[in-house]
Amino acid sequence: MTTERTGVLLTAFGGPDSLESVGPFMARFMGREPSPALVASAQDKYRAIGGASPLPRVAAEVAASLEHHLRERGHDVVVGAGMRYWEPSIDRALDELQEAGAERIVMVSLSAFESQVTCESFRMCALEAAQGLAISDVCEAPVLHRAPQYRDFFGHACAHALERVDATRPLVMMTAHSLPVADLVDDDPYPGGLREVADAVAAIAGLAEGSDFSDDERLPGVSAFGSFEGPVPWLQGYQSKGARPGAWLGPDLGNVMEVAAQAGYDALVVVPIGFAIDHMETLWDLDIAAAEQADGLGLRFIRTAVPNNDDSFVEALCWAVEPLL
Repeated sequence: MTTERTGVLLTAFGGPDSLESVGPFMARFMGREPSPALVASAQDKYRAIGGASPLPRVAAEVAASLEHHLRERGHDVVVGAGMRYWEPSIDRALDELQEAGAERIVMVSLSAFESQVTCESFRMCALEAAQGLAISDVCEAPVLHRAPQYRDFFGHACAHALERVDATRPLVMMTAHSLPVADLVDDDPYPGGLREVADAVAAIAGLAEGSDFSDDERLPGVSAFGSFEGPVPWLQGYQSKGARPGAWLGPDLGNVMEVAAQAGYDALVVVPIGFAIDHMETLWDLDIAAAEQADGLGLRFIRTAVPNNDDSFVEALCWAVEPLL
């Protein structure tokens, strides 16, 4: 255990905390001013999910809970949350941690899977901001998908959803945010990490072990990782594909739903393993857009919860952070 006071920095993508902040948030993320039409379209979606992204608020709640848990275990720590593209920024969070007495930083990403566009972006931003501070060291905790509590949460959520689904032929799809294939380096851990967690979640939920399949008659034209064996078939796939041209990671949720409906499935249970905290990708892309598509296809649609500030997620953060204190 170090004698220096440790600050724990939780990093996240961020999201607008009001309808008025949608445009400025988009400008930060895009690196340019978005068109009025694009802002208006995004505001309509945020309005539909309550007028703001819950991510900054929930991240702050998680930070407070984590600090409480760690202090109860005898660690003299301060914990803060910083957003990559909104407030409180990573720079501001580091300033506040230093003002609270932190002499070293343990950084952990609330994006549970490593990729260039998430964890690497957060990492570079934090390291750059720390250079101007009196911080002796910045170390990084393991990515959260490795925590057994993270896998347990989704495994039990999947099992519970299957217990209550009213269907004769359901299909489970474990989803994460799609990324442009061109953005993935040769050894990018993102797809492999998702497969690993999907297989663990399937095992906890009592489903069969996964493997690669392609154009199986039970889901024609779809190539994925999953299984058609066991009590309920499942696959790991992607959602929230952007508008950028070129190939994106797949299979895509919307396409899978269309094929599933044609193949005779009557329900889809979506387990969003790639999302630790609710935001646009779960509250709009799944709960509104995907649910509406499923209804039009005659599919029952169930989306399991994500951890948010559940105690199990705080325990996953303790698992990641405590060995570095």
